[in-house]
Amino acid sequence: MKLIELHPKDLVVSQELDRSRTSKPFEDRVRASIEEIGLVEPLKIAPLPKGKYLVVDGMIRLRAIQAIRLKNPQAFSVIAAYLVDFSKRFELRYQTDIYQDLLPSQLASLVEHLHQSEQIHKVDIARYIGISPATLRNYTGLWRLIQRGGLFARIVELMDVGVFPASNPYAWLRLNAAGLRYTLETNCTDGERAEKWIEQQVARARRGEVPMYPLKWVEAITSSLPARCYRESVDVRQLKKEMGLRRAPAVTRRKRVAVKRDATEAIRNLSQVARRSPDPVMRRAARSLSAYLQ
Repeated sequence: MKLIELHPKDLVVSQELDRSRTSKPFEDRVRASIEEIGLVEPLKIAPLPKGKYLVVDGMIRLRAIQAIRLKNPQAFSVIAAYLVDFSKRFELRYQTDIYQDLLPSQLASLVEHLHQSEQIHKVDIARYIGISPATLRNYTGLWRLIQRGGLFARIVELMDVGVFPASNPYAWLRLNAAGLRYTLETNCTDGERAEKWIEQQVARARRGEVPMYPLKWVEAITSSLPARCYRESVDVRQLKKEMGLRRAPAVTRRKRVAVKRDATEAIRNLSQVARRSPDPVMRRAARSLSAYLQ
């Protein structure tokens, strides 16, 4: 899919491609996220005969941008979007729904299964879903939180119910177990243990009573802690950050090469998942991704 930028006035929406179910709290969270960190996941659009573009996926994101522009007309003068085939608009919309209906923990598990067990390159998974490699990297971070267990896995549970944002799991991953407990019990609880506070927050969130903590708040409370709270020293963390910035262009080039590799083995494995998996979401996802790779 080709990534382009275009003015909001060039976009056309259709009710038949809109999501059948949504909620105001969810749309409010999307708008708050876009206001804070920008549009992370581009829209999907298809060209129309008269020069406009039909929004195939991203109605909620577009509504959020339109609301932001009402307050600040200078914001989002262009919108990033993936260009897709008009004839496949319903197929692509259905494929996207498979992923949007999954919780962050479920999507993280699916991405890791496709990557580790089915040998699908993560750059292919990102292109198929229509998200950036950086966004997909967050699901890798979520998976690592789950694998570490304990309070780290409970952080993902809070992400699933919308208490914490899932957009920067690495803010939590840099902590050790004692540091995570210290962070939660210092900044979140009223003196009770972190486990009890998490249980209360999850229960309240499911009743719609708990607002989402903003990403900047999460990053603030995890970035200025005593040295004993971190898994690595400040020098090592800074070195990794600098190396990551230097490696980014090279990694991007390697990913572009990986896209061109033969996907025969991956398609064969995906076909087995589509036939044998007891999970209907996994079967649909495997069939769709197999078709995309062919």
